[in-house]
Amino acid sequence: MTKNNDSGFDAARAMADQFGPLSLTMLMDTDLSPIWRVSFLANFFTGPIYAELQDRFGLSRPGFVILFSLCHQDGLVARDICLVTGLPKNSISRAVTELEEKGLIGRDTDTADKRAKPLTLTAKGHALLAGVLPLFRERQAAMLAPLDRREAAEFNRLITKVVFAMPGWVAAG
Repeated sequence: MTKNNDSGFDAARAMADQFGPLSLTMLMDTDLSPIWRVSFLANFFTGPIYAELQDRFGLSRPGFVILFSLCHQDGLVARDICLVTGLPKNSISRAVTELEEKGLIGRDTDTADKRAKPLTLTAKGHALLAGVLPLFRERQAAMLAPLDRREAAEFNRLITKVVFAMPGWVAAG
């Protein structure tokens, strides 16, 4: 990255211009740079999109997570959503109440366990989600745009490998 006409140099200069020169050190030159990159990507992917969801749709991050989870499996309880997302119970519980008040989800009582309150996505919730998901798809496409098909497949393979190793290091932490 030392030549002025090198695309790597141009990319580094663009990063430093937008995020400050310290960003290059943090992303490339510390013993925590690999995980810093993951966090950096996650922050800049999720921060703006969740702010947009709040502004345009009045939907919080936990609210989106609940709707997205329920579109894949109706009848989940708040505990299930906490487990699959890693979000705290109080955030999920608060969002469940808000979504129910807005008519985006329904809450039933499990006949076998009266304490359990299975959640269902309403037609209004499905409609909202249909308007929101394209924003995530567009942002994901923009994030992955620098990769060709082979690189995107390799990135997906590697991130999947890291994700599926989580039970070993999460339990150890």
